[in-house]
Amino acid sequence: MQLTHLNRSLIIFSVLSNFLMLAAPLHMMQVYNRVLVSGSQSTLFYITLIAIAAFALFGACETIRSRIAQRQSARYVVERAETLFSACSDTPDKTRTNEILRHFNTTKQFLASKSHIGLYDLPFAPLFLLLLFAVHYQIGLLTLVGAGILVALALTNKSLSEEEQSRSSEANSNAISFASTILSRGEDIKSMGLMPTLVERWGGMTQKALNAQENATRTTARIHGISRATRQILQILIMAWGAFLVLGGDLSGGLIFAASMISGRALQPIEQVIGGWESIVRAGKASREVEDFLEHHGQPVLPIQQPEPTGRLSVENVSVYAGEAKLLDDLSFTLQSGEFLGVVGPSGAGKSTLARVLAGAIHPTEGRVMLDGCDRRNWPENQWGQYVGYVGQDLQLFPVTIAENIARMAIEPDETRVVEAAQATGVHELINSFPDGYMSQISGSGIRLSGGQVQRIALARAIYTKPALLILDEANAHLDLAGEERLVSILQTLKTQGVTIVSISQRGHLNQLADKVISLKEGRCTAMHLNRPTDLQSQASRGDRRDAKAATLPAQSLAKAAGT
Repeated sequence: MQLTHLNRSLIIFSVLSNFLMLAAPLHMMQVYNRVLVSGSQSTLFYITLIAIAAFALFGACETIRSRIAQRQSARYVVERAETLFSACSDTPDKTRTNEILRHFNTTKQFLASKSHIGLYDLPFAPLFLLLLFAVHYQIGLLTLVGAGILVALALTNKSLSEEEQSRSSEANSNAISFASTILSRGEDIKSMGLMPTLVERWGGMTQKALNAQENATRTTARIHGISRATRQILQILIMAWGAFLVLGGDLSGGLIFAASMISGRALQPIEQVIGGWESIVRAGKASREVEDFLEHHGQPVLPIQQPEPTGRLSVENVSVYAGEAKLLDDLSFTLQSGEFLGVVGPSGAGKSTLARVLAGAIHPTEGRVMLDGCDRRNWPENQWGQYVGYVGQDLQLFPVTIAENIARMAIEPDETRVVEAAQATGVHELINSFPDGYMSQISGSGIRLSGGQVQRIALARAIYTKPALLILDEANAHLDLAGEERLVSILQTLKTQGVTIVSISQRGHLNQLADKVISLKEGRCTAMHLNRPTDLQSQASRGDRRDAKAATLPAQSLAKAAGT
């Protein structure tokens, strides 16, 4: 990771912390070499006072190091969260995005952990080793051999556990993704009696993940146990060899205990790295995954703000691929401000794909979609969302209040516009019939809405910003006759206000409002019909209803021919 200001602060306080750790061996050495020899109580008092002050300062440094690590974790989140969230929302592979978000959380937690702080102690091991050589070269050599053994154990741990860790991570991700997918379809699972089978499948995936984790943990735990035992044995050997040197007159008694403490401090960071190796490896992999994802899906250069559109829509040679298959094939048409386009066709014809392309939810593989002559890619996201309303086929309301849903999750919803949108779509009275009205929660212990109610609230959300372009994908699918008549009235009003409308509907009733109707089949436009709403109105006003009815027949026949 890049060395930030917080990293440098962590290094500074790590230096202070490690130097202050020398207070204990220095105090021990002074007690044995001076106090016990001279019998001076004042010397004992002052060196003890100094050691206590040093360790009080050491405690402050450790506290500050923990705070710095926590702030570094917070900074990591702040610097990447917005870009990462935006990139994940633009990625169609939700399994991949869930995995990336887990990697992001793993990295965040590691940055605030003791294992991360311990890495900053590792460079001080050679310094303590040099001090041991200064005490006596034989003590230094013995400690060097011990450090070499611990490093060898760390490398062995890496080679033995890395593959198992990778398998464990992959198996765990698969199990979590599977569980998330099936739990989102709880009602379908209950209605079809799928729970026992799905639980068995999930159990098998979980067992595979647990087995892989068990194998990885077994190796790491064994190496960690060996390293701890090795460190304790080394400290005993160092003390015993120090005593041997004292007996030979090559070392003073106070240096035995000082050398033992310093050797422990030299070996401790290595042991910590071995003990936390699993989390270090996991965090390193997670960080690389996140950075690689951001590098390939990071936030692009933001386009400039565009003038308010009139609603003129141009679709030029649009094609959408899904692997080798073409969902849309060289589709072109133009709509002027206030025009209504009806789209019909059999299932799988590409109607919903067209709606998503026009709404800007996905970009075409080839061709372009332009609003008032400006390519969709050149519209800022927030501005495009303001001028385009979209009611998709798979309706989802956010787990917040109804008012916040209609206001498109605005931090401070415009209450007047919320009510106006609800009144325009005929859900104002319905919402006020709930105990909490517009403040009713959609999720948890909140209210449950029917498909038609959700559809009408979604329509209110679509027109909340007074869009210039409105895309409806089966907006009348869950509506009864009265609801559909209300929808027709709403669309007629929006047309008179100059809103350009694209409606995908399997019912011919909505298409009677259309200025143009196109039929899709296998992603291609197989037919286009031009309605004459103005002529219809003039004929009806003259009382010639038979001719007016005849004028609507081509659109109905087109829908019938398309298989709707």
